[in-house]
Amino acid sequence: MNLVTSWTTLKESDSADLVLCVDFTGTGRAEAGFSDLVARMDLDATFWHVVPPGLAPGSGVDGPGYLGSWLPPIMASGRTVSAVMGYCVGAVYAGELATRLAEAQKREPALVIFDPEPITLENIYFQFGKVFDILSSILTVEDVAVTREAMDRLVQQEGVTIERYAEQLYGTFSQIAHNAFERVGLDGEYAEEMLGTFSAFLSYMSLADQFDPWGNWLRATAVSSSTPHNGLNRLRDTAAGPLVAEELRFEESHAELFRSDEIARAVTKVLER
Repeated sequence: MNLVTSWTTLKESDSADLVLCVDFTGTGRAEAGFSDLVARMDLDATFWHVVPPGLAPGSGVDGPGYLGSWLPPIMASGRTVSAVMGYCVGAVYAGELATRLAEAQKREPALVIFDPEPITLENIYFQFGKVFDILSSILTVEDVAVTREAMDRLVQQEGVTIERYAEQLYGTFSQIAHNAFERVGLDGEYAEEMLGTFSAFLSYMSLADQFDPWGNWLRATAVSSSTPHNGLNRLRDTAAGPLVAEELRFEESHAELFRSDEIARAVTKVLER
Protein backbone atom coordinates (compact mmCIF):
# COMPACT_ATOMS: atom_id res chain seq x y z
CA MET A 1 0.00 0.00 0.00
CA ASN A 2 1.31 3.40 -1.00
CA LEU A 3 0.95 5.63 2.05
CA VAL A 4 1.06 9.39 1.60
CA THR A 5 1.88 11.66 4.52
CA SER A 6 1.95 15.42 4.08
CA TRP A 7 3.09 18.26 6.32
CA THR A 8 1.37 21.62 6.60
CA THR A 9 3.42 24.75 7.29
CA LEU A 10 2.51 26.53 10.52
CA LYS A 11 5.31 29.08 10.18
CA GLU A 12 7.84 29.70 7.41
CA SER A 13 11.41 30.91 7.98
CA ASP A 14 14.62 31.32 5.99
CA SER A 15 16.35 29.36 8.72
CA ALA A 16 17.60 25.88 7.88
CA ASP A 17 16.03 24.61 11.12
CA LEU A 18 12.79 22.66 10.94
CA VAL A 19 10.55 21.92 13.94
CA LEU A 20 8.04 19.10 13.54
CA CYS A 21 4.69 19.03 15.39
CA VAL A 22 2.78 15.79 15.90
CA ASP A 23 -0.91 15.78 16.77
CA PHE A 24 -4.16 14.78 15.07
CA THR A 25 -6.38 17.84 14.64
CA GLY A 26 -8.76 16.88 11.85
CA THR A 27 -11.63 15.79 14.08
CA GLY A 28 -12.86 19.23 15.11
CA ARG A 29 -11.88 18.89 18.74
CA ALA A 30 -12.13 21.76 21.21
CA GLU A 31 -8.55 21.64 22.53
CA ALA A 32 -6.02 24.20 21.32
CA GLY A 33 -3.48 22.97 18.79
CA PHE A 34 0.12 23.54 17.77
CA SER A 35 -0.91 26.42 15.51
CA ASP A 36 -1.93 28.32 18.66
CA LEU A 37 1.40 27.62 20.34
CA VAL A 38 3.60 28.42 17.33
CA ALA A 39 1.84 31.77 16.87
CA ARG A 40 3.04 32.67 20.37
CA MET A 41 6.64 31.49 19.95
CA ASP A 42 9.52 33.76 18.99
CA LEU A 43 11.85 31.22 17.38
CA ASP A 44 13.57 31.51 14.02
CA ALA A 45 12.64 28.18 12.50
CA THR A 46 10.14 26.68 10.10
CA PHE A 47 7.35 24.73 11.80
CA TRP A 48 5.54 21.83 10.14
CA HIS A 49 2.51 19.91 11.35
CA VAL A 50 1.91 16.32 10.28
CA VAL A 51 -1.13 15.21 8.27
CA PRO A 52 -1.04 11.41 8.69
CA PRO A 53 -2.04 9.16 5.80
CA GLY A 54 -5.68 8.24 5.28
CA LEU A 55 -5.85 4.66 6.44
CA ALA A 56 -8.63 2.47 7.80
CA PRO A 57 -8.00 0.26 10.85
CA GLY A 58 -7.25 -3.31 9.86
CA SER A 59 -5.66 -2.35 6.53
CA GLY A 60 -2.60 -4.50 7.24
CA VAL A 61 -0.15 -1.60 7.57
CA ASP A 62 2.10 -1.84 10.64
CA GLY A 63 3.38 0.96 12.85
CA PRO A 64 6.91 1.17 11.37
CA GLY A 65 5.51 1.33 7.84
CA TYR A 66 3.00 3.98 8.87
CA LEU A 67 5.65 6.17 10.50
CA GLY A 68 8.05 5.51 7.65
CA SER A 69 5.74 7.37 5.28
CA TRP A 70 6.28 10.53 7.33
CA LEU A 71 9.99 10.73 6.50
CA PRO A 72 10.30 11.33 2.70
CA PRO A 73 8.89 14.89 2.72
CA ILE A 74 11.18 15.76 5.63
CA MET A 75 14.30 14.41 3.96
CA ALA A 76 13.36 16.04 0.65
CA SER A 77 13.08 19.45 2.31
CA GLY A 78 16.85 19.70 2.73
CA ARG A 79 16.35 21.17 6.21
CA THR A 80 17.73 19.93 9.51
CA VAL A 81 15.11 18.92 12.06
CA SER A 82 16.13 20.73 15.21
CA ALA A 83 13.17 19.58 17.32
CA VAL A 84 10.16 17.30 17.35
CA MET A 85 7.13 18.13 19.50
CA GLY A 86 4.18 15.86 20.27
CA TYR A 87 0.87 16.25 22.09
CA CYS A 88 -0.87 13.48 24.03
CA VAL A 89 -0.58 10.22 22.00
CA GLY A 90 1.36 12.25 19.43
CA ALA A 91 4.21 12.17 21.94
CA VAL A 92 4.62 8.45 21.16
CA TYR A 93 5.18 9.19 17.48
CA ALA A 94 7.30 12.27 18.25
CA GLY A 95 9.73 10.20 20.30
CA GLU A 96 10.07 7.53 17.63
CA LEU A 97 10.39 10.14 14.87
CA ALA A 98 13.13 11.98 16.76
CA THR A 99 15.05 8.72 17.19
CA ARG A 100 14.84 7.91 13.49
CA LEU A 101 15.92 11.41 12.50
CA ALA A 102 18.89 11.28 14.88
CA GLU A 103 20.11 8.32 12.85
CA ALA A 104 19.50 10.05 9.51
CA GLN A 105 21.09 13.45 10.26
CA LYS A 106 24.14 14.60 12.17
CA ARG A 107 22.14 16.58 14.71
CA GLU A 108 19.92 14.92 17.32
CA PRO A 109 16.57 16.75 17.46
CA ALA A 110 15.31 18.09 20.76
CA LEU A 111 12.18 16.30 21.97
CA VAL A 112 9.37 18.24 23.67
CA ILE A 113 6.19 16.40 24.63
CA PHE A 114 2.95 17.89 25.96
CA ASP A 115 0.87 15.81 28.41
CA PRO A 116 2.40 12.65 26.89
CA GLU A 117 0.30 9.50 27.02
CA PRO A 118 0.85 5.96 25.74
CA ILE A 119 -2.15 4.51 23.96
CA THR A 120 -4.36 2.23 26.05
CA LEU A 121 -7.78 0.64 25.56
CA GLU A 122 -9.15 3.18 28.02
CA ASN A 123 -7.62 6.01 26.02
CA ILE A 124 -8.95 4.88 22.65
CA TYR A 125 -12.40 4.26 24.17
CA PHE A 126 -12.44 7.81 25.53
CA GLN A 127 -11.10 9.44 22.36
CA PHE A 128 -13.51 7.50 20.14
CA GLY A 129 -16.35 8.70 22.35
CA LYS A 130 -15.29 12.35 21.92
CA VAL A 131 -15.20 12.09 18.12
CA PHE A 132 -18.42 10.09 18.08
CA ASP A 133 -20.13 12.86 20.06
CA ILE A 134 -19.16 15.36 17.36
CA LEU A 135 -20.96 13.28 14.72
CA SER A 136 -23.88 12.21 16.87
CA SER A 137 -26.02 15.22 15.91
CA ILE A 138 -26.93 13.49 12.63
CA LEU A 139 -27.57 10.08 14.22
CA THR A 140 -30.82 8.62 15.45
CA VAL A 141 -31.34 7.51 19.04
CA GLU A 142 -31.01 3.93 17.80
CA ASP A 143 -27.72 4.71 16.01
CA VAL A 144 -26.29 6.17 19.19
CA ALA A 145 -27.47 3.22 21.28
CA VAL A 146 -25.99 0.65 18.87
CA THR A 147 -22.65 2.44 18.77
CA ARG A 148 -22.45 2.88 22.53
CA GLU A 149 -23.32 -0.79 23.05
CA ALA A 150 -20.56 -1.81 20.63
CA MET A 151 -18.04 0.45 22.38
CA ASP A 152 -18.78 -1.21 25.73
CA ARG A 153 -19.13 -4.78 24.50
CA LEU A 154 -16.02 -4.85 22.32
CA VAL A 155 -13.73 -3.32 24.94
CA GLN A 156 -14.70 -6.09 27.37
CA GLN A 157 -13.81 -8.97 25.03
CA GLU A 158 -11.28 -11.36 26.50
CA GLY A 159 -7.85 -10.78 24.99
CA VAL A 160 -8.93 -7.79 22.90
CA THR A 161 -6.05 -5.74 21.52
CA ILE A 162 -6.05 -2.04 20.77
CA GLU A 163 -5.74 -2.64 17.02
CA ARG A 164 -8.55 -5.18 17.00
CA TYR A 165 -10.75 -2.89 19.07
CA ALA A 166 -10.17 -0.01 16.64
CA GLU A 167 -10.90 -2.24 13.65
CA GLN A 168 -14.17 -3.52 15.13
CA LEU A 169 -15.27 -0.05 16.19
CA TYR A 170 -14.65 1.24 12.70
CA GLY A 171 -16.54 -1.66 11.13
CA THR A 172 -19.56 -1.00 13.34
CA PHE A 173 -19.60 2.75 13.04
CA SER A 174 -18.81 3.05 9.32
CA GLN A 175 -22.06 1.30 8.39
CA ILE A 176 -24.07 3.43 10.82
CA ALA A 177 -22.38 6.58 9.50
CA HIS A 178 -23.05 5.71 5.84
CA ASN A 179 -26.75 5.20 6.61
CA ALA A 180 -26.89 8.47 8.55
CA PHE A 181 -25.19 10.42 5.75
CA GLU A 182 -27.69 9.06 3.23
CA ARG A 183 -30.62 9.84 5.51
CA VAL A 184 -29.69 13.52 5.91
CA GLY A 185 -28.77 13.88 2.24
CA LEU A 186 -25.11 14.68 2.88
CA ASP A 187 -23.04 15.05 -0.28
CA GLY A 188 -21.35 11.72 -1.03
CA GLU A 189 -17.88 13.18 -1.47
CA TYR A 190 -18.13 15.15 1.76
CA ALA A 191 -19.49 12.11 3.60
CA GLU A 192 -16.53 10.01 2.47
CA GLU A 193 -14.16 12.75 3.55
CA MET A 194 -15.70 12.80 7.02
CA LEU A 195 -15.54 9.03 7.36
CA GLY A 196 -11.98 9.05 6.01
CA THR A 197 -10.93 11.51 8.71
CA PHE A 198 -12.58 9.33 11.32
CA SER A 199 -10.85 6.15 10.11
CA ALA A 200 -7.49 7.94 9.85
CA PHE A 201 -7.88 9.08 13.45
CA LEU A 202 -8.57 5.54 14.67
CA SER A 203 -5.51 4.27 12.79
CA TYR A 204 -3.37 7.06 14.22
CA MET A 205 -4.50 6.15 17.72
CA SER A 206 -4.24 2.38 17.43
CA LEU A 207 -0.93 2.10 15.53
CA ALA A 208 0.79 4.07 18.30
CA ASP A 209 0.50 0.88 20.33
CA GLN A 210 3.26 -0.68 18.20
CA PHE A 211 5.88 1.68 19.61
CA ASP A 212 7.44 1.60 23.06
CA PRO A 213 7.76 5.27 24.03
CA TRP A 214 9.51 4.97 27.39
CA GLY A 215 13.12 4.90 26.21
CA ASN A 216 12.58 7.86 23.87
CA TRP A 217 10.81 9.89 26.54
CA LEU A 218 13.74 9.56 28.93
CA ARG A 219 15.54 12.26 26.92
CA ALA A 220 12.48 14.48 26.49
CA THR A 221 11.31 17.69 28.09
CA ALA A 222 7.68 17.22 29.13
CA VAL A 223 5.22 20.09 29.46
CA SER A 224 2.49 19.14 31.93
CA SER A 225 -0.93 20.66 32.47
CA SER A 226 -2.79 20.74 35.79
CA THR A 227 -5.46 18.29 34.60
CA PRO A 228 -5.10 15.23 36.86
CA HIS A 229 -6.14 12.56 34.37
CA ASN A 230 -3.88 13.66 31.50
CA GLY A 231 -0.23 13.04 30.74
CA LEU A 232 2.34 12.54 33.48
CA ASN A 233 -0.22 13.57 36.11
CA ARG A 234 -1.87 10.21 35.53
CA LEU A 235 1.34 8.22 35.15
CA ARG A 236 3.86 9.43 37.70
CA ASP A 237 2.27 7.88 40.82
CA THR A 238 2.65 4.36 39.45
CA ALA A 239 6.06 4.83 37.80
CA ALA A 240 9.01 2.93 39.21
CA GLY A 241 11.50 5.54 38.01
CA PRO A 242 11.80 8.77 36.01
CA LEU A 243 9.56 9.07 32.95
CA VAL A 244 11.25 12.01 31.21
CA ALA A 245 14.51 13.94 31.41
CA GLU A 246 12.81 17.17 32.50
CA GLU A 247 9.27 18.21 33.38
CA LEU A 248 7.83 21.72 33.27
CA ARG A 249 4.53 22.01 35.13
CA PHE A 250 1.93 24.70 34.53
CA GLU A 251 -1.48 25.67 35.90
CA GLU A 252 -3.19 25.59 32.49
CA SER A 253 -5.64 22.78 31.77
CA HIS A 254 -4.94 20.07 29.21
CA ALA A 255 -7.18 21.78 26.66
CA GLU A 256 -5.46 25.16 27.10
CA LEU A 257 -1.77 24.18 27.08
CA PHE A 258 -1.17 25.75 23.66
CA ARG A 259 -2.93 29.03 24.39
CA SER A 260 -0.50 30.12 27.10
CA ASP A 261 2.08 32.84 26.44
CA GLU A 262 4.05 31.63 29.46
CA ILE A 263 4.28 28.11 28.07
CA ALA A 264 5.23 29.43 24.62
CA ARG A 265 8.13 31.36 26.18
CA ALA A 266 9.24 28.33 28.19
CA VAL A 267 9.21 26.03 25.15
CA THR A 268 11.09 28.64 23.11
CA LYS A 269 13.83 28.66 25.75
CA VAL A 270 14.04 24.85 25.64
CA LEU A 271 14.45 24.88 21.87
CA GLU A 272 17.11 27.64 22.02
CA ARG A 273 19.45 25.55 24.19
